[in-house]
Amino acid sequence: MKRLAARRLSLALAGLVAFVCLGARANTAQASSAVLAKDGTLYEVFPATYGEVITGANASDAGLRVLALRTTPPAGLPRVEIVGGTVDPLDKLGESIEFDETTRTVFVVYTRFRGFFADVHVAMYRSGSWDEGRFLPNPGLYVSVNPQLVVTRQTYTDADASGRAFTKSRTILSIVWWEESQASQARYAAVFIEDGSLRLDDVVAWNLNELNNAAGPTDNFGLPLSSYMHPGLQRDSGTNGGVLVSFANLATRTQQVVRLGFPDDLPKLVPPDSLSLSQRTSFARGHTPIGRSFTDNRLPEGIDLPFQVAVGTFISPAGTPTYYWSSGHGLTYLRGDSSTFLTIPFRPDFPVDRALAVVRDMSERQ
Repeated sequence: MKRLAARRLSLALAGLVAFVCLGARANTAQASSAVLAKDGTLYEVFPATYGEVITGANASDAGLRVLALRTTPPAGLPRVEIVGGTVDPLDKLGESIEFDETTRTVFVVYTRFRGFFADVHVAMYRSGSWDEGRFLPNPGLYVSVNPQLVVTRQTYTDADASGRAFTKSRTILSIVWWEESQASQARYAAVFIEDGSLRLDDVVAWNLNELNNAAGPTDNFGLPLSSYMHPGLQRDSGTNGGVLVSFANLATRTQQVVRLGFPDDLPKLVPPDSLSLSQRTSFARGHTPIGRSFTDNRLPEGIDLPFQVAVGTFISPAGTPTYYWSSGHGLTYLRGDSSTFLTIPFRPDFPVDRALAVVRDMSERQ
C-alpha cells in the first residue's frame, strides 16, 4: 500500500510540476472566475503580476505572481486590487470566486503550490479588508488541486441563555477539492459566517469517501488523472442550505453523488457541560456535515486530458453528473449515463457562455 501511495503521489506531482514550470493557466470552460451580484456589480478573479496591479512597484516585486480582484459596479469604472494573502513568490492555481449577498462577502479559493506540495487557500473580502486561511491536509506528502466553492444560506433554530428557542440564519461556504496523499480522494470543508463573524480558526476538512459511508483503500491504477481529479459542487435546490457533490470514490471505483447538509435544530444537540446554551452555534456538532448518499455512477474513464484542462460538472435533479470542458474550438461534454463524447462548436454568435447554458439546461432536464 505504501508503494501504491508513493506511485500515485509521484504521478500527481509530476503533472503539477510540469504544469507550473510551463507557466500554463487552466483552460477552463467554467464561469467560476466571475460572479455577478444582484445590484449589478461584477466581481472577477484572475492571475496577474504585482507590477500589473500596483503602479510603481519596484523591480524585485513587480514580477511576483498574484491573484487580482476586479470589481466593476453598474455604470461605473472597474477597480483592481490584489487578493489578500497572494503576494509571495509561490504559484497560485485554480482560482474561483463566489459572493454572498446577505453578508456582502467576496470569497476566493485557490491552490497554492509550494515546492512539492499544494494546498487549498481561501480569501474573504468584506468591508474593505481581507481574511485568509488554509485547510490542513492529510498527514504526509500531499497535493491538493481543483477547488470548487458554493455559498448557501441556512435557517436554523437555536436557544438563548434561558433555553428559549429562536430562529437564526447563517452563511455556509462549501469547498471541495481533490487531494493526493496517503489516499487519493475528494475532500470537503465548510466556512461559516454566524452572528456577523467569519469563522476560519475552527474549519475542519472531511474525506468525502467517509462522509458518504463508502471508505476503504483507494486505487487509481489505469485511470487517467482527469477522469477522477475534478469533483463537482452545486447548490441542492429545495434544501435548507445544502449542496450536491459529485466525486470519484476510488474505494468503490464509482462516481458518487452525495447530499451534504448541516443540523438546523441546534437545541436538540446537547453540548458539553462546559458550554452554555448561548454557545450552541459554535458547538462542533452544529458544524458537522451530514452526508446522504444520492446516486452511484460509473467513473468517466474515457476523459483523458492534459493536467491543466479543467473539467466542470453539472448535477441533474436525478443525480446524474454531466462533465464538460473546453477544447479551444468547442465545448465537449459527457453525460454520466453515457460513454459518448459530444462537442458543441464555438461560433462568434455562440461563444462558451451560451454553450455552457445549453449544457446546463440539458442537465437540469435529465
